[in-house]
Amino acid sequence: MWYHSREQDKKIEPWSIAPPLLEDIYNLEDALLVGSLLITLIKNADRVKIACLAQLVNVIAPIMTENQGKAWRQTIYYPFQHASRYGRGYVLNPIVCSPKYDCQDYTDVPVLDTVAVMNEEKREITILAVNRDQHYSLNVFSEIRGFGECQLIKHIILNHEDVKATNSKDNPYQIILQVNNNHTVVEKGSLNSLLPKHSWNVIRLSFKK
Repeated sequence: MWYHSREQDKKIEPWSIAPPLLEDIYNLEDALLVGSLLITLIKNADRVKIACLAQLVNVIAPIMTENQGKAWRQTIYYPFQHASRYGRGYVLNPIVCSPKYDCQDYTDVPVLDTVAVMNEEKREITILAVNRDQHYSLNVFSEIRGFGECQLIKHIILNHEDVKATNSKDNPYQIILQVNNNHTVVEKGSLNSLLPKHSWNVIRLSFKK
């Protein structure tokens, strides 16, 4: 067995107090990517039974802190928060018809990435959606008549004009959630939503079935 003294501890103190390492900074692009990854996990909930983040604070993490100082949320915090809070219940895998685009490695990539979750106990439906289009908003039409009378609870949006924008200790609220219920209309068994360009969206509905 290996022992060492307090004097030896002092010599290695910079390591023993966990100096800042691998503190990656995430921008809006990263938040949209994390959102799509979470949507994929939820879509495959019949096979993926558990998923987690390796770290929650500082090291490749959604929450940043400084010693004896501030704490702030990185952009990737928000999709993780929403998936954890609202991604509970029965997964509804929608049939999606979406515009498509080509990128360096793939062709015919859907602009819209989405999944819905029904919480039967709370009588709520949550739609998680990413608009991947870098230039245009996306109008989304959804049939929801099968759930009876539905009402909009909230349309939450995460976006920013600059996809490279980040949050920091000096500007922790550069990218924050917005609630804009004017972007979604529910009437006569249908839902019409406007998803801003390069945005993460959480559309929450209540239903009476």
